[in-house]
Amino acid sequence: MTDDFAPADWQTRSLAFLIDLILYVALFYGLGGVSHFLATFLSMIYIVFRDGLFSGQSIGKKVMGIRVVHTDGRPISFVDSSFRNVLFLIPYVFPLALVIETVALLKSPERQRLGDRIAKTRVVRKEAVPALA
Repeated sequence: MTDDFAPADWQTRSLAFLIDLILYVALFYGLGGVSHFLATFLSMIYIVFRDGLFSGQSIGKKVMGIRVVHTDGRPISFVDSSFRNVLFLIPYVFPLALVIETVALLKSPERQRLGDRIAKTRVVRKEAVPALA
């Protein structure tokens, strides 16, 4: 595992997840009037592949300044993102998956949730942006 980036803390990760969850709900209910199938499809696509966007950053992670990388520091792909987030795809399992993932994250010394372990990824803080003088 490389130490180029510091692991993201659980509070920052939680806020990023909350932002992504709000986007998921907005997609689901916002497009529900147009087509329930389209709303379901697009919201599920977002929740599964969200970490493959923008070089390992979902919109929530981008806002919070964190990103997902492989344990060796390489950027992740859409396939890696799907491995990380597959548990969140099953609506009836979602609440239980959220609890399991949170416990795994808090118990892991490397701050990896179960999805991170499966995909061999970790969430790190992005490099500090230099202040403009």
